[in-house]
Amino acid sequence: MDTIVRKFLVEFILLAFFANGLSAAETPHYKLLLQVSEDSVDKLNLALNNAKNAQHAFGPENIEIEIVVFGGGIQTLKYYTPTTIAEKVKEATYSGVRIVACENALRAAKLRPSDMLREVRYVPSGVAEIVEKASQGWVYIRP
Repeated sequence: MDTIVRKFLVEFILLAFFANGLSAAETPHYKLLLQVSEDSVDKLNLALNNAKNAQHAFGPENIEIEIVVFGGGIQTLKYYTPTTIAEKVKEATYSGVRIVACENALRAAKLRPSDMLREVRYVPSGVAEIVEKASQGWVYIRP
């Protein structure tokens, strides 16, 4: 009887472990793409708030977020942007939000990476980045 109980316990533990692994694998993983294309600190602030709210709703481990900045929006990421926005950009990137700026827009505005906030990353084309990510199933929002 003792052997049967041990065997049952081992099978039960293995089954519980396997079931727990399955539920973790089934946890949804969301991908959110936010656009900022206007020279408006308010629009960038809204996108940063949307990112923070999405992380809060789904858990930062369950959502991948990218903010794509192009066109006039490129002006909002300059290193001399208001301190409150610069701090929010830093906080967002530390929490896992990726903020990318369009190199085409950078050139058109006669800006260089040294003119921008340090947390910003770059993509060749903001529009192409949005098209590519959307085709990969990312949810696209223009706040």
